[in-house]
Amino acid sequence: MINRDKFKTSEMLWSKLSKAYDTVRKAHMKEMSRFDLTAPQFGVLEVLKKAGPLPLKKISEELMVTGANITCVVDNLEKEQLVQRVHSKTDRRIITAELTDKGKEKMEEIFPNYNKNLSELFEIFSEEEQKVLINLLEKLR
Repeated sequence: MINRDKFKTSEMLWSKLSKAYDTVRKAHMKEMSRFDLTAPQFGVLEVLKKAGPLPLKKISEELMVTGANITCVVDNLEKEQLVQRVHSKTDRRIITAELTDKGKEKMEEIFPNYNKNLSELFEIFSEEEQKVLINLLEKLR
């Protein structure tokens, strides 16, 4: 027998989760557009800021997007002189991306305001609720 309450709960979870994601995504996109970046471009810059130089494959895995997508994003970031590609000296098949000085400056300009806006967005939750939400989302992942 089909448990209709379980399906209703699942539908409600999906609806609430997708609407919450849209709210956060729109706020994020609005903030990035102020700095002439797309969300994927910022994602690459953020990963490189936190982790340092990384192979493109590792960036695509971290952001959970295709290699073709990362190639296109890195192409555009290179045109803006925010990142550069570096071929591995030991294995020419491995291409690493790293922030340029201009890219580092851009992230130093963006990050304080970005973190402030994120904090404001999530201040509707207590610190304890934020920790619970992090754990729940990690469990879903």
